Amino acid sequence: MRSALLFAAMAAGACAKAVEKDVYVTDWTTTTVTETVTAWPTSTAATQVLVKEDTIDSQPSVPTDDALPTVDLSKKSTVTESATQEAAAATQDAVEQAPAPTAGATTWYSTSYWTEGGAAATTEAPTSLATTTSAASTATPTNAYQQAILYNHNVHRSNHSANSVTWSGSLASSAHTLAAKCVYQHDTSIDGGGYGQNIGYGVEEASIGEMITNLMYNDEMMYFAELYGTASPDMTNFDAWGHFSQIVWKGTEEVGCATVVCDSLGNAGGSNVPFTVCNYSPPGNYDGEYATNVLAPQGAAIYTA
Repeated sequence: MRSALLFAAMAAGACAKAVEKDVYVTDWTTTTVTETVTAWPTSTAATQVLVKEDTIDSQPSVPTDDALPTVDLSKKSTVTESATQEAAAATQDAVEQAPAPTAGATTWYSTSYWTEGGAAATTEAPTSLATTTSAASTATPTNAYQQAILYNHNVHRSNHSANSVTWSGSLASSAHTLAAKCVYQHDTSIDGGGYGQNIGYGVEEASIGEMITNLMYNDEMMYFAELYGTASPDMTNFDAWGHFSQIVWKGTEEVGCATVVCDSLGNAGGSNVPFTVCNYSPPGNYDGEYATNVLAPQGAAIYTA
């Protein structure tokens, strides 16, 4: 089941609570701090919708190892950190709504905002999935969907000197809970939060690699080319590279995704829409930590899914 004629991409990430620490959030939702919308040229008449955002099923069911959730090409990368009460208020309850894509065009939507914490650099370890994932929740991929997600993350992470991420059943469960709501929006508070998040819709599970590799990595890495080695890079174009930086973020160790086919997708429209959510732990995109977590590529050949 595929979505209508549309190719859109969106991403956002969310992080656990941290004490007095700057945090950057990439989201497809317009925030009070910064919002950017970039229209990418259409190559040919789109025959299928590729969007990166959240997804839900009219009759949600928790994904199992045999039945993997479906995926989406819209994406969001959100990192939310509560360093102070002021910072927490700025994150707007860690729930964001993404703008609906424009029909008939290959479009990339992204919105970024960042919250500045206190002066001290002390960090409070997240008390949720970011640090308390049990051994039982981290498992070897058992199907093509999980394998594709891991491969299309790790093939790029290795080129940036980052260890491979592993599959997390706990993160996948939280992702499914959000996707099953069938409302196109972020929520990084489910099951205690403490993770980053990418969401998207319009792509079947068999094409999940295209969302991660072609849209989130290949289409964005060029925008970060002049920023390697910078702890707190210029955030002017954060919307253009925030998903890429979450994928290769060295400190991230686990990922869990879920895709649900929605009879109708709130905030996006369409019918029988595959809606995908990917959660990351620990989350990336922390201000002041880019230099040590987003490392320059080693020169491996560009991989296209």
